[in-house]
Amino acid sequence: MLTYLNGPESDPFNYIYSSDEWLYGYDPPRPFPFWVNLEPTNHCQLDCLFCSRQKSTRRLGFLDLDLARAIFGEMSLWPGSAVRLAGWGEPFLHPKLPSLCAMAKEAGVAVKIYTNGQKMDRRTLSALIDSEVDEIQFSFQGLNEKQYHFNRVGGRHARLAQNIELAHDLRGRRPRPFLSALTSVLADELAQASPQAFCDRWLGLVDKVAIDLTNLNFVSDLPRVQPFLPRQSEGLRRGRCVDVFLALEVKYDGTIEFCGQDANSRPEHTAGRFPALSLKEAWDGEPLAAQRDRVGRALGHESSPVCRNCYHNTNKYDLFKNLSAGPSPAGQSPAGPNPAGSNPTDPEGTNP
Repeated sequence: MLTYLNGPESDPFNYIYSSDEWLYGYDPPRPFPFWVNLEPTNHCQLDCLFCSRQKSTRRLGFLDLDLARAIFGEMSLWPGSAVRLAGWGEPFLHPKLPSLCAMAKEAGVAVKIYTNGQKMDRRTLSALIDSEVDEIQFSFQGLNEKQYHFNRVGGRHARLAQNIELAHDLRGRRPRPFLSALTSVLADELAQASPQAFCDRWLGLVDKVAIDLTNLNFVSDLPRVQPFLPRQSEGLRRGRCVDVFLALEVKYDGTIEFCGQDANSRPEHTAGRFPALSLKEAWDGEPLAAQRDRVGRALGHESSPVCRNCYHNTNKYDLFKNLSAGPSPAGQSPAGPNPAGSNPTDPEGTNP
């Protein structure tokens, strides 16, 4: 389910989501990725049911400002490319988040921030608003407070709600940042709460609401998730990956990866390290080209410990295809939570 308060044209990234290159013509890939998914940090204060971070053995750290400046400098050479500040940590834990965003905007790079909404304050939000960050996306889990607390151990639903209201109030009548809310749900949760009630609760405080199915496949070996796997994986089928044609992942230490699903930066999932390897060189290089052949043009997912747990396919863009063809009333996609065969992670194509 994907719902806009003022229609998809209000989305600062609609130029991406409505483009033929994003929806249909992604192969062969464009000269430079639409998105660079940049990890400010892999520190996080939550322990979420679905998150592969609970299996990560990576050293904890923060993105260096000089490294970020060089990344934004290269991105500035490719107008239309945008950065998503996400990864395996909470961006608002980075002590220099406003500076990171200001550098990106000064370089002419559009910025989207993903956040669990737990660590915010008036000063930081005001700085982000003043720098005209393009979007802040708040990540929920479940459809109500009880479901949220079950899925997001350590999080406080009330704090998230308070910070959404704070961001809404501080923004006022300014067009930026665009505010969005994403939640994903367990199959059993759909019978216990209403997706429409979730939309009604948040649409107005935010400009876009998305609801999807939670992907547990990457943590399927953990005892805490196994009771939910049979219903959660029911009907899923593997399809060709489209992310390898659309986005590039950069970890806080400059490691460049094929997509954002690898919490451990495995060598076989890595193209190299920035700045020794430029983003353009990684995008055009043989490792990513081979990965596109394996999982983007064929179904060779079993060759990778990451990809074998993934069910990406082009159906995950049907929400945007439907909107591009003409939204239903209130800007909502005709689809409910994504149908079997779609990517149960995020209708925009990144991890939550």
